[in-house]
Amino acid sequence: MDCLDVTVIDAAELSARKAFGLLKAAVVPRPIAWTSTMSPDGVANLAPFSFFTVVSSQPPLVLLSLEYLATGRLKDSAANIEATGEFVVNIAPAAMASAVELTSVQVDASVDEFELASVTPLPCRHVRPPRLAESPISLECRLHSTVQPGSDRLVIGEVVAFHLDRRVLDADGRVEIARLDPLARTAAHFARLQPLFQEEL
Repeated sequence: MDCLDVTVIDAAELSARKAFGLLKAAVVPRPIAWTSTMSPDGVANLAPFSFFTVVSSQPPLVLLSLEYLATGRLKDSAANIEATGEFVVNIAPAAMASAVELTSVQVDASVDEFELASVTPLPCRHVRPPRLAESPISLECRLHSTVQPGSDRLVIGEVVAFHLDRRVLDADGRVEIARLDPLARTAAHFARLQPLFQEEL
C-alpha cells in the first residue's frame, strides 16, 4: 500500500491525552487482563486492563501497565498487588463483555467487584486472590517486579499456575482460539478475534 499522504506528528508536540488516544488506536487489538486481586483486609477486587502482554516464557512472566487515579493515588489493583505480592490474570471471553465493563468503573475499595458483576470467585492453588469461574484461562501470578519508565506503573508477575477450561482445548491439549473467543480492546471499543484465518505460505 502506497502511503503518499502522511501526517507526521512529533510526540513532544502532543498532550498526554492525545498521545494516549493515538497509542490506543494504533496498538490493536489489545488483550484484556481481567485482573483479580485481594486487599490486605480480604476484599476481592476485579478490574480489566488492556495494556497487558507477555514478557518472558522462561520463567513465564506477564506485564500489566496500570494508570494512576486522577488524584495521583494507585488504583486498587496496583495497591493490592504491591501490598500482597499476588494477582490473577483471567482471560475474558467475548460473551462476558458487559460484566467486564461493569468492573471497569471506579468504585470504593470496600466494594467486591465479583459481587458487583455477578461473577463467581474460585480458589487458586498458590495465591489468595480468587480466579474467575467464567474465565476459560486464569493465570495465578506472584509479583516479580515493578518499574515506572513513564506515567504508568508496570507490574511484572511470574505465572505460578495455569487454569485451563478443557472446553477450549483441542485433542492435543492446545488452546483453540476460536473456542476461547477472547474479548479484546481497540481504541474505545470491545472487539473479538473471529473469524480467524491462516495465510497460505
